[in-house]
Amino acid sequence: MTHEQLRAFVAVVNCGSFRAAANELYKTQSSISAAVRALEDEFKLQLLDRSQYRPLVTAEGKQFYQQAARLLKETEALEELGHRLADNLSETLSISLSAMCSEPPRLEVIRSFFAERPRLRLNIFTEHLSGVLEQLELDTADFAIGPHTGLDERYESVEISQLQMVTVATKEYLPSRSEGEIPQSVLRGSPQILTTDTGSRAPFQHVNVIPGGRVWYVSDYQMKKTLLMMGMGWSRVPIHMVASELEQGTLIQLQVENFPSESWMPIYLIRRRDRPLSLEANELWDAMLKGDRTA
Repeated sequence: MTHEQLRAFVAVVNCGSFRAAANELYKTQSSISAAVRALEDEFKLQLLDRSQYRPLVTAEGKQFYQQAARLLKETEALEELGHRLADNLSETLSISLSAMCSEPPRLEVIRSFFAERPRLRLNIFTEHLSGVLEQLELDTADFAIGPHTGLDERYESVEISQLQMVTVATKEYLPSRSEGEIPQSVLRGSPQILTTDTGSRAPFQHVNVIPGGRVWYVSDYQMKKTLLMMGMGWSRVPIHMVASELEQGTLIQLQVENFPSESWMPIYLIRRRDRPLSLEANELWDAMLKGDRTA
């Protein structure tokens, strides 16, 4: 029994045919068939019933498949660990950071951690919506910092901070509506400025959008703020990005009916459950959870 034979058998079961399994593994159909036949010959078991148009898993094959799939998953995890341990030699640690966090939480922890490790390089990818988690899926980031959007059982997440979100515009943008609650109908024809999803695989739908309203998209929060300051639209933004403008009165908060005009958004430290961190990434993860100033 070999690793390739197990991969071939599991692929046939998962894909439903020898041809699909061959495409999945970039092998010839004959090599996939031979690998499965070798397994059956070794144990003198019929794992697949080939009497139908598509191969069917036998009762024995189902039991064998469960163990084989589990073994392959453990092997992949071990290979991933080996690669990550080897990657320590590259002396780089990468974080996927939500664009909303222009002031990253626990930044002092990160500063202290890297100050004690001068050989270690830091990469920070600034992403939005699905792009935050996509960096974990692509294995280009060790862990992520961002909101709960898109999290499921694949991820381990711990809340480490909160962002206060406010809805703002210039005072001149809606001169007759600078105070009191604004009906959605008043804003429906005014551009709501949104930040584009940076993910490429499965973009998330924007939430907190007025149904049927006019929307404009920008690539980052700095451009969003620029358009806001020019009186070209209205938007929800983290309050720390506009604190001085609100204090000076160049921007004002809007209260919109049946809309989360102001809210607190939890921010999480996130990693994949099935992909072990490198030694140093794990040390930074622990330090971030503790909130210590020294790691």
